Amino acid sequence: MKSFKILMVLMLVASFAMAQSKSYSILKDKFSDQPDVHSFSFSGWMGRLILRVADEHEFTNAIKDLQHVRFIEIPKAEFAAQNLSVKGFKNVLMKDSFQELAFIRDQGEEITIYLREGNNHKNHYFVLVEEEQQVVAIELKGYLDPQLLNPKNTTLATIN
Repeated sequence: MKSFKILMVLMLVASFAMAQSKSYSILKDKFSDQPDVHSFSFSGWMGRLILRVADEHEFTNAIKDLQHVRFIEIPKAEFAAQNLSVKGFKNVLMKDSFQELAFIRDQGEEITIYLREGNNHKNHYFVLVEEEQQVVAIELKGYLDPQLLNPKNTTLATIN
């Protein structure tokens, strides 16, 4: 019985360790000990709360199956200091089974959105924002309803 309990604890710990993608783990391991790198994570519940407080109620239903959000902000100088590139990291994402969903260029920023589909609404979304001086990586785990994320659809749904 004691060995069964130990096995269950080990399985639980392993499931938490596997919760973030390999790509995010690589970024965090490479850069987390640098003084100008900032990272944090929060639960899907906290993300929904933040949207409510920010008065963004229309997106709350779209992320109701969101389980976790991880965020890391890395100065581009840190990439250069470690002889790494954002383009190289994009290759890491592809090797980690992420597919590019969208690319947006807006006022000097490049935003790339990736998806790695999972079972039972356990997708991993990866948003990579390249700004002039920094790179922001955001990993979301769960399910985002694309129909409800579209503001035009949300407004129509609210009127009807």
